[in-house]
This record gives sequence, structure tokens and C-alpha cells, in this order.
Amino acid sequence: MKKLLFLSALLMFCCDDDTDCFTVIDKIISDGEYILVGDFDTSNTDDDGPLNGYADVNLPVSQEVYDTYDVGDKYCYD
Repeated sequence: MKKLLFLSALLMFCCDDDTDCFTVIDKIISDGEYILVGDFDTSNTDDDGPLNGYADVNLPVSQEVYDTYDVGDKYCYD
């Protein structure tokens, strides 16, 4: 029982749900590719965009995913 409790505690602290999640800060279409532009940490930004004007990720997605998300939404991927 102690091993199960230890393993459960270890998994809770080692797994971070937000590892592959970001806040969509822009959406662009370039050369027929749908791209979500995101920032992993928008807590230190102002209303003008990401911290220092840089994005952390430019993720190509399907048109369906692109149309589903808006600027300001949180997007998680594998």
C-alpha cells in the first residue's frame, strides 16, 4: 500500500498538465498552412501581445482546429 501511495504522489508531482499547452496570441494563414501562434506564459504581458513581442510556438494545425480556437484560448497538444 505504501508503494502505491508513493507512486501516486510521484506521478502527481512529475506530471505537468500544462507542459504542452499555450495561450493562442495570434492566428495566421501562410502558404495554405493554418498556424496558431502561442505563448506558454502570458502572465507577464500587457494588452499588446506576448512578453517582449515574441511567441513561444508557431504550430501548424488543421483548418478545423484553426477555426475552433480564438485568440486568448488555451490550446493543448500532444
